[in-house]
Amino acid sequence: MLVVVLLCAVGVVGGYGLGQAVDGARNLLTGPESLPADKVAAPEPLDVGGPATTCRSQDVEVRLSPSATTVTAGSPMSFMVRVANVGRVPCLFDGAAASRAVTITDESGKEEVWSSAECSDGSTMLLLGPEGVNAGEVHWTSVQGCAKEAPVVEAGTYRATAALEDVPGASSEPVTFTVAAKAKPRPTPSADTSTEGATSGDEADAKGGAAKDGATSDDEKDDGQKGDGGRADDATGGGGEEAAADRAAEGRATADEKSATR
Repeated sequence: MLVVVLLCAVGVVGGYGLGQAVDGARNLLTGPESLPADKVAAPEPLDVGGPATTCRSQDVEVRLSPSATTVTAGSPMSFMVRVANVGRVPCLFDGAAASRAVTITDESGKEEVWSSAECSDGSTMLLLGPEGVNAGEVHWTSVQGCAKEAPVVEAGTYRATAALEDVPGASSEPVTFTVAAKAKPRPTPSADTSTEGATSGDEADAKGGAAKDGATSDDEKDDGQKGDGGRADDATGGGGEEAAADRAAEGRATADEKSATR
């Protein structure tokens, strides 16, 4: 019995020693086990209260919406430019019209017609917090270039795009709109036509006056005839009364003679 116990003890000790020997050999071959680098140091926390830096293109989203889809050539038009901070920290961007640039091109997008970056100046730095939105309007008068007497654009389809000049790569999706032709003005009568019309009117007035004069003459003739007839009637009436008086006198004389004879 004692022999069996001694044999078991020897086996345990030998096995432990053998295991230690195996682990020692493994360490010599592979070296000590090491942790991955990303698990050794934790990432630095974001300092949202620290000094703001210039916005990056991946931190902002630019959207453009026109005030109308159709505008008459030469009429004013406005574009709303919205800038949103989609990042995790506040950032700065230039919100002036010169930097919040709207560019008008032809339908293909190759030929530039107008750009607010060329027609304005100045700088206005704005701080935009996480999930913050800033909106501003840019106005256009449907002309080419920045001069006050610039030519009006032709009727057709155009494209508009907004971009932040101080944030390279930050731009909106293009939007299309239509410029309609101006209505043609009604023709005005020429001076010759007006003169001819006035002459015709004068001739008509002259004819009308002549007709009135003729009617007046006829009326005067009628009045004269009536006047002469009245005078003739008056004369005739006077003569009749005298003849009647004479006949009455003769009758009385005859009656007196008869009475005397009796």
